[in-house]
Amino acid sequence: MKTFLALLKLEFWEHKGAFLKTPVIIGLVMGLFALLSYFTTDRFIIDVSGGDNLQLAISSLQQLGGDKINFAMDVFMLMSGSLYHLILFVVVFFFLLGSLYDDRKDGSILFYKSLPVSDTQTVLAKLLTAMLVAPAAFIVGLMISHLIVFVILSLILLINGLNPVTLLWMNVSFIENWGAFIIGCLVQALWALPLYGWLLFASAVAKRRPFLLAVFAPLIVSFSWYWYNALVNLNLFKVGFFKTIGVLFAKATTPFATGIGQYDLENVDFDPTAHTGVEVITSMLQSLMQIEMLYGVIFAAITVGLAVYIRRYRNTI
Repeated sequence: MKTFLALLKLEFWEHKGAFLKTPVIIGLVMGLFALLSYFTTDRFIIDVSGGDNLQLAISSLQQLGGDKINFAMDVFMLMSGSLYHLILFVVVFFFLLGSLYDDRKDGSILFYKSLPVSDTQTVLAKLLTAMLVAPAAFIVGLMISHLIVFVILSLILLINGLNPVTLLWMNVSFIENWGAFIIGCLVQALWALPLYGWLLFASAVAKRRPFLLAVFAPLIVSFSWYWYNALVNLNLFKVGFFKTIGVLFAKATTPFATGIGQYDLENVDFDPTAHTGVEVITSMLQSLMQIEMLYGVIFAAITVGLAVYIRRYRNTI
């Protein structure tokens, strides 16, 4: 166990730039965007309670009910969480794509081989780094980002003579929305497991440019399957294969599945007992019961096993 934890720490410190700096940069951009919005929005006509400048628009917030403010904060936190999920997927994609290939390219695989560490442990450490370590860094980054934005919003409210505690902080559901992001990271890792396994396999087997194998090989298989059904069976609706791939990819990139976009802040009938974050968590957990999840786990087990086997006998490019 200590050896395996050491491998996880090693992977983290080797890629701490991507795992730590990326979520921090996103948070700084979000904070900068909030400031720019405040200083530039006053140049435009704002249709909020008939106001024609930013000060009147901000003052009108006192007229909104706590439910509407809470809902707006839920939308912001969940949408920013979706952005973090997408960027997390991109970061992990390139991490896994080069994980085993780079070891052979720079010769560090010989160092790993000299240690009392099995190839299975090495490959699983890289997989768990993608599934647990990287998401943990993004979870902390998201929390810090939200706090930065809310502090900036609090200063804006204070400047305009409003109380940020009663107007903002008391209407933010931190536990529900942060909990939704944490659960979303776990759901995302499970849905992305077949893709992670494929990336490890491509990284282990590719002699050069693993990106081409990881991306274009599935595309060739997909198009071949499509044209087989279209030309041989003459039935364009036999797309179960594409449906499975589509569901896996969609859940791997954006695990949040909620109908936030259909609500209208002015006309929606708010239920004080409803919590958007809780609804999102329930939706994500229910998605784990789909049959595509079983297909993905089986495919991931095969590809990870192949990656371990190939790494055992391939030490150079």
